[in-house]
Amino acid sequence: MSIQTRAGMRDRRGLMSDQHHRANGSGANDLGIFLAHWRARMDHRRIPGIDGGRRRLKPGLTQNETAQLAGVSSAWYRELESGSERRFSDEFLHKLAGVLRLDADERSALFRLAGNTPTPWLTAPQGPIGEDLRTIIDRMLPSPAYVSNLVWDVLAHNSPAEDDWFFWVGYERNFMRFAFLYPEAREILVNWEKDWAAPSLAQIRFAIIAHPESVELQQLRDEILDGSPEARELWSSQRNRAHPYGDVRRLRSPEHPGREAEVRITAFSPLANCDLRLVILLLV
Repeated sequence: MSIQTRAGMRDRRGLMSDQHHRANGSGANDLGIFLAHWRARMDHRRIPGIDGGRRRLKPGLTQNETAQLAGVSSAWYRELESGSERRFSDEFLHKLAGVLRLDADERSALFRLAGNTPTPWLTAPQGPIGEDLRTIIDRMLPSPAYVSNLVWDVLAHNSPAEDDWFFWVGYERNFMRFAFLYPEAREILVNWEKDWAAPSLAQIRFAIIAHPESVELQQLRDEILDGSPEARELWSSQRNRAHPYGDVRRLRSPEHPGREAEVRITAFSPLANCDLRLVILLLV
């Protein structure tokens, strides 16, 4: 259907004007149509926290499951797909794009269909790491290993054969954002609050003290505290911690529900760039 033909259409609630159609170059509910399509192609069995054993009449994620992962109510999300006119923040659209595993072009389409100007993906990694570090993390197999920068953007990681421990990097390259702002992290990171959340916030606080000039660190802190009530409560403890070296923690397999791996965290910073972290999760 052409843009001209669609220009006079109304959504069933009568909320979208002809002017809005012309401004966005889309039909009355293209956003809902695309969201339903993106939901349907999702493999619910690969998403921690989603019941993969329940019989389904349709493939993909349900509206309720998408709402849960995006951190909004089911009623709110149903209205979103039905074509109700709303204003959306860039932060919410980036999170929804992550939930639906959208690539760069699809992310841009989501922004335009929502009436927003596409903005850069905030979690895009910055800077090369060099072939030496890439070789090191590859040689750490079968233990998961990765390199992150000052603000915990994952710049590179290896690929353990049995379990895709880094599945989340495809839609959220920042470990701290993943840990606090995505519900599935609490399924993967065993004993989430004590072993992962509290020490991670202590690391963020230490990093801000060590790098008071870093606007990116302050933005990361604010985004996590704004998006996670649990993080706000834990932040009040005033803990500081430089690194998690030597901690023994557990991960739940995203590929094999019920299987857990115990890992000892080993972390280094290369002398050529002390803002980088080489993190190895040694299987215990």
